[in-house]
Order: sequence, then C-alpha cells, then structure tokens
Amino acid sequence: MKLTKKKITEAWHTTLKFIGIVGRRLRLVRINRNFLVFLVFLGISVTFWVLRTLQETNNVTINYKLNIVGLPQAIIFTSELPDEIQCNISGRGFDILQYNMQQNSNTIDINFADIVKKDSKLELSQAALRRAITKKIGSSLQFISCTPSSMDIYYTTGKCKRVPVIFDGKVTTGLQHVMCGIVMSPDSVDVYAPQRLYDSIRVIHTEMQSFKNLEDTTLFRIALNKVPGAKIVPDSIDMTVCVDLFTEKTIDVPIYCENIPNNKVLRTFPPRANITFHVSATMYNEVTENDFIVVVDYTSIKPDSKSCILQLRSKPNGVSHVRMRPESVEFVIENEYE
Repeated sequence: MKLTKKKITEAWHTTLKFIGIVGRRLRLVRINRNFLVFLVFLGISVTFWVLRTLQETNNVTINYKLNIVGLPQAIIFTSELPDEIQCNISGRGFDILQYNMQQNSNTIDINFADIVKKDSKLELSQAALRRAITKKIGSSLQFISCTPSSMDIYYTTGKCKRVPVIFDGKVTTGLQHVMCGIVMSPDSVDVYAPQRLYDSIRVIHTEMQSFKNLEDTTLFRIALNKVPGAKIVPDSIDMTVCVDLFTEKTIDVPIYCENIPNNKVLRTFPPRANITFHVSATMYNEVTENDFIVVVDYTSIKPDSKSCILQLRSKPNGVSHVRMRPESVEFVIENEYE
C-alpha cells in the first residue's frame, strides 16, 4: 500500500468532517439509545482504522529542491539544476506523518567541497544524494531511490565572451508584400562556458522558426538554441521582421565591359539595359541606377559572334524578382589608337 501525505491529510479531514456533521445532526434530532451506541462504535471503528493505517509501513514520494552551498564567488553554473528531486521514502505512517509535520523546508543542501569535480563538471552521484537525503529524513525513515539518480552539472570560473546571434528559420510574406529586413535585439549575447567549449563557440543560433504570410512589421520573441555545458545570457531575443508593400520599378543601367585589353574598345547596342525589380514602397526612391552593375565579359565572347550575353554583377539589398531586358546585345570591338 502506498500512503502519501495527501492521503493521510484527506483521511484526517474526512474523520473531522464526519464528526462535525454528526454533531450538528444531534442538535436537530432526538436520538435513541441504539443510535447513540451505533455512533460510538462507528467512531471507535474509524479511530482504529486510522491507527492501523498509521502503523503500517508505507512508501511515499517527497519532492526536494537541490541547493549547492559553499560556492566560490567565481563559480557560474552553465547547465541548469533540476527543478526538483523525487525521492521514494519508506516508513511507518506515524513516522511519515511526524516527519511531514516537523520539517521546515523541502530543500537538500549539498556542500560544493563534497562533490566530485572533473573537467569543469560536478559529478553528483547517487551515493552523494543518498547521504544528503538520509541526513534530511533521519533514522526513522528509509531511503529507497531518487529521480534523477545522478547528475552532471557544468560550471565555469566566470570566463565569458560576446558572440553574435544568427536567425535559423524561414520568413514568407503575403501577396503584394516584401520583407525589408530582420532586426534582432540584442544581436549578440554573453556566453559562459568551460575552457573545452569556450573557443569553439563563435555564434549562437535561434531555435528553428517559420513565419508565414506576414503582411505587417511584426515582433517575435525567440528562444536561443542551448549549448550543452554553456550558459547563454539572455536565453531569448526579440526579433522584428520588417514587412512593407512592394511596388515594381524599372530603371536604365549603363552597360560596362570587363576583362577587355587596353588597346580595344567594346561598344554595345543599345548602350544601356532596363532593370525591372520589386522594391518596398519606403525604398522606392532610394534605389537608383548606381546600385546595379551590368557588364559584358570580353573573355566570354565567342569568335565570330555578333551578340554577347549581359551579366548582372551587383544589385542592392532589399530588391527581389530582378529582370533584365535585353538579356543579350549586339556589339562591335574597335581598336584604340593613341
């Protein structure tokens, strides 16, 4: 039989409630001798049942919080301590009830100096937990098991560095909308880690996220990927996805020639190309022909060819669906004389 503190308390409250109900009923009705005898024996039966239950050996589960004391000032834990330790305890119902009534807190204190340390890691074994819990519950109760049975806790002596945050995910916008950019706040975080990890951590990635059909600038709270053995401060960031209505724009861009010998001149017909692209409404007037570079690569022209293919060498950030017309142009190559 598994008896918990909750069951003992419920049994005791049920008994008191029953006695209270009977007392109120006795004030309202005239009782005869037989009914009074019945109530007396009923009370005696309930009392014996409670006493018998408290005399039996039962198993209970008690949750404890882990507290590591005696920490040096420079120590920083880089892995999370468990929220609680579930301990299975065995003992008589009287002893369990007495323990629950007398204990001041459900906290287990373990001294930092008593824990095995290896490679910036505290190795807290089941034997160490058993000693601490046995000391807590005393000799009248018996320790059976605990969950977790052992744990590894990583720490560092305060070594920290600042690393950038990278967004891992995908963003799509609704029809007639375009993403203008992503702003992360903060864009870098502090990482505390033992030496074996310190040099290998260069960036921190966000958790994989997918945001679909955005039609307005939106703020998201995104958690950062955890690095086992390292502590990241803060562990989440605010990410603003800037979304705007897009419009189509066409501009004329001059055609340049690259890799042409110094004594030659290449002339294209026409000398300029039309670039059509999508751009947000706020950036419409900011994008000019100077932001694009269209070239003809002299080395890619085949002998006896009368046309050459245009190549878009550069385009500004924030534009999409770029189209170029014409895609190829006619040309002539002239010798240049001094």
